[in-house]
Amino acid sequence: MKNRLSILNLLLIIFMIFLKHTVLAQESGCKVLVPAIADSYSGGCKNGLAHGKGIAKGIDTYEGQFSEGFQDGTGTYTWADGKVYKGLWEKGLKEGKGKLIYHLAKSDSIVSGFWKNDHYAGDKFIPAYRIVRSMGVVRTNFRKISEKGSDVAIKILIGGKVNSDIEEFAMAYDTGNQYQTGSRFGIQNALFPLEVKITYRTWNQLHSTQYDVIYEFVINDPGIWDITINN
Repeated sequence: MKNRLSILNLLLIIFMIFLKHTVLAQESGCKVLVPAIADSYSGGCKNGLAHGKGIAKGIDTYEGQFSEGFQDGTGTYTWADGKVYKGLWEKGLKEGKGKLIYHLAKSDSIVSGFWKNDHYAGDKFIPAYRIVRSMGVVRTNFRKISEKGSDVAIKILIGGKVNSDIEEFAMAYDTGNQYQTGSRFGIQNALFPLEVKITYRTWNQLHSTQYDVIYEFVINDPGIWDITINN
């Protein structure tokens, strides 16, 4: 019995030594890419960068999830002046649901809601885009190419190829200028939120039947967008 306890104690000591050296190695060799919290770090590490759950300290302090050296996921950030944000992060920026707490002399002031690109977006979630109506469409894909810009490009496919059987195409929109480049229809110089309604007739893949297509959507986030509609 004593021998068994001795072995267990020895294993425990070895584990604690290993854990201590692992943490020290992470503190000295694992980087955090946000200068205000980059003085010291302990926690998960991947390819020399903070990754997983950890604690980073500097002028400010952050405790929570990391990805590739940045706050990413759920975490709590405390500024040097006492201000605290608890919520979601993405690539070092407040992104998603959270609350910002200001510690004042008499009482705390709390701002709760949703953040977008590190800025408060309001107390209600506003999706990047919203499909209003879809008739004759199999599936669609919305892809934001850049945060900067004000263009929307639309490509219509059937069976994975460009749909060349489109007739009576029409596109209604509330701002911007319509253009066409090759097989892409687009709107440039748009203001967001942008409301768009597309209508046209098309043949099915067997080219045996024609049907009407109606597709309406709203894009809330400014930027350059690439949209694919599959019939």
